[in-house]
Amino acid sequence: MVSLEKILSYLADVSSLKRLTPEQFYELAEMCQVETFDAGEHVFCQGDVDGALFIVVEGRVILEREINNKTDSISLNSVNPGEYFGEISLFLDAPRSVTATAMEPSKVIKLINDDFKKFASKYPALLVELNRILSLHLVEAHDKISEVTQTKKPREMHKLYDKLDF
Repeated sequence: MVSLEKILSYLADVSSLKRLTPEQFYELAEMCQVETFDAGEHVFCQGDVDGALFIVVEGRVILEREINNKTDSISLNSVNPGEYFGEISLFLDAPRSVTATAMEPSKVIKLINDDFKKFASKYPALLVELNRILSLHLVEAHDKISEVTQTKKPREMHKLYDKLDF
């Protein structure tokens, strides 16, 4: 079991949490669990419904999306220490849209969405910061889509955008 002080030190490295007071850090740390994963081990799989945010404290995790009826996947992002993933599940009760896999032995902090909701209802400024981060991720996703589709013909582009269904 990881000590509360160690969890506090991990949380202190997350830039999105820098605005929390020491009391808020302590309260948040009490809600967190630390989990370890071997290289190649899944943190969660596309389609899972588990509702938790993960913060990488050691190692690296890759996020991949299965395509072509699960016969192939594309790498979407690599998550390094101090960064987090799975934040969409804090706000949306839906199956995971990606698979998260440890690329090397990794340690993560897990925050379950029910605990997060209790915490966030007391400290709404955190929601504003997470909304900013989610918005940045959305802009990055649009940029990636734009890059991928630049080589497509206009007719193919329309088909791709029709599939996005925002």
